[in-house]
Amino acid sequence: MRRDRDGGWRPSARTDRAVSETISFVLVFSLIVASVGAVYAIGVSELEATRDAERIENAQRAFDVLADNVDDVLEGAPSRGTEVKLAEATLRSADDASMNVTVDPEGGGTPRNWEFSLSPLVYNIEAGGEIRLSNGAVLRDSAGGGAAMIRGPPVVVDDDRVQLTLIRQEHSGPVAVGGSQTVRIRTAASRSRLFYDDAGGHDLVRVNVTTPYPEAWGRHYESVGFDCSVVDAATPGSSGTVSCNATDVDRVTIVWSRVRTSFE
Repeated sequence: MRRDRDGGWRPSARTDRAVSETISFVLVFSLIVASVGAVYAIGVSELEATRDAERIENAQRAFDVLADNVDDVLEGAPSRGTEVKLAEATLRSADDASMNVTVDPEGGGTPRNWEFSLSPLVYNIEAGGEIRLSNGAVLRDSAGGGAAMIRGPPVVVDDDRVQLTLIRQEHSGPVAVGGSQTVRIRTAASRSRLFYDDAGGHDLVRVNVTTPYPEAWGRHYESVGFDCSVVDAATPGSSGTVSCNATDVDRVTIVWSRVRTSFE
């Protein structure tokens, strides 16, 4: 403090500077705290989203390899093992999908029908989203919805022919494993069997798929030549059904395969 001309007292310049420095420190410190809080609030969620996206990308690549290994055992390989890193996820054999195939010959022939459970293998991420292998197809569903078929099932449709390979997956041992461990999926298959092969003409070939993702199956079957419609929409926790038809087909071939899976 120092005396002014009127005999009063006022703060000295040194005191003014001290107050100014204190205020500046408080403002700068508050700005740093606010910036760190904003980065933490926004950046951590972005990092977690990036981590979860990378995990499901890795799972998709693993399931692509798994589908290749299924093709190998169907072609005669004794067995194949596919390693999948769970990374806070669950790998399970599900019972929420099935397939029904009907073949209706021309001229009043007796319709033929095959119905079986698909027993898909499903990789579930805790934060949401999944990858699944079902009848040789690989499907991906994100946490925000919008399932897509990454790899289609074995099917051939052209102007005069429909060829379907029906793959029944049968799982043995524990039906689910979780955590962050690496799991080996062991696959083996019995010899494929020719169930039906007729070039005498057919009025209709119908494929019905009951699945949590009927729209994705319908889009794929339409892309190869079927006409499809969802006859029963899926709801959370409940599968729906898509029906796909091909008409006026000369030759129809149905191949039946059985694939056994287990977790090691």
